[in-house]
Parts: sequence; structure tokens; C-alpha cells
Amino acid sequence: MKYIILAAGKGNRMGQYTKYLPKGMLLLKGVPIIQYHLSIASSLDKIIIVKGYKAEKITFPNVTYYVNKNYENTNMVESLMLARDEFDDDAIVSYADIVYNPKILDEIKEFPGDFVVTVDMEWKKYWNLRYGNINCDTESLSIDSNGNITEIGMVNPPSDKIDARYVGLLKFTKKGLQIMKDIYNSDNKWKTAYMTDLLQEIIERGYEVKAMKIRNGWIEFDTVKDYKKAVVFVRKLDVL
Repeated sequence: MKYIILAAGKGNRMGQYTKYLPKGMLLLKGVPIIQYHLSIASSLDKIIIVKGYKAEKITFPNVTYYVNKNYENTNMVESLMLARDEFDDDAIVSYADIVYNPKILDEIKEFPGDFVVTVDMEWKKYWNLRYGNINCDTESLSIDSNGNITEIGMVNPPSDKIDARYVGLLKFTKKGLQIMKDIYNSDNKWKTAYMTDLLQEIIERGYEVKAMKIRNGWIEFDTVKDYKKAVVFVRKLDVL
């Protein structure tokens, strides 16, 4: 099993913090965010980083690199597909700007399904800490009685469309990765698509996208406030 870190983005909402560094190289408790990924994924067969913005700043040893030179005009799907030569084995895919409890990686490694998406069932606790309310920066995520995601990624949805929060940590089997590659190759629109767009397409084509349910244990870095409060969030949400 491989571990693919998507670290190409610029992080515009991080202000001064990402003027000289990509988000994944910002420090949390004195350690670069990406280093947390490398440490907990060290038991996997191979670690891959797809970098882009300030690519020269990401130089960890014993890692395979791909570079998204067009990071300003593309998104997560394109970054993942730049590593498609690695799709010869199952893979865990993580956004570089999240940090999560190592127990979550242990769980997702064993979770069955060709398409597995980590979702936070208690996201409202995090959102209240983060924003002071649960009606900010929301997107749809609906889960049926069989644990399959039926809708994902709609911006500012009605509250009944939010069963959980998308985390940015996923697992795909070799078969699942091939299906994703075929969809990507079918239309140029995927070069600018979000990962949730691709997941919704997979759902609409009749494949099961499994929700791996967690209860907190993660944070993400999207804004200056996220970074300034990261240590507090880590403690209150059982991240590290």
C-alpha cells in the first residue's frame, strides 16, 4: 500500500504564513505538517508527495516526488493524476494541510471498499471551536443506511444534507484507482475539479463510496485563524 500526499496548493487564505512556504511546511509544535504524515505512514510501502507551490521547499528524503507546475489553474484531481504511474497498488491519499490522529490511519488501512472516504460524524464540535457556528464553510455529505455516501461536495447545502464532514483522507484500491483514471481521461474538465467532484461522479456511475466514520481527531489548515489556533484544536479534538 502506498501513501500519496497532495501538497501542490498555494493556500491563498493563509496570508503571510504561506508567502514563502507551502502550507504543508508550516510548523505545528515545531514540526512541519508534512512530517506528521511521513511519521505515521512510515510503515507503508512507499510515500509519494505531489508538490507545486514553492516546490523547492519540500525536500524530505526517501520520498518519491511529482510536481504540479500548473497548480494555480488546477486542483486536487489533477495533482493526484500526476502520480498515476503509482496506481499499481492500493493507496491512501491525504491532503497535506490536515493533521490527524495516527489511529485513523490504522483504521482506514483495513477498511473495506474500493473507494473509502474518512468523514467526521461530530464535525459540529470542531466547527464551533473553529468558527463559532456550524453554518460556515459547509458542504453536503449524505450517508445511507449501508454506510455509502450518496451525495458529496455541494456548497452551502441545507442542513439535512450534512450527515458528516469530509476530512481529506481517502483510500482507493488498485481497481478503484483505475476507475478514477478512466473517468479522468474521459473529459478535460477533471483537470480543474475538486476531489469531491470526482467522488460524486463515481457515485453517479453506480459505484459504492464507503464512509469511514470518525469522531473528531483531525484538523485542517485553511485560514490564518486555523493556524493560530492549531495547538488549541489539537488538544481539544484528540488529534495528537
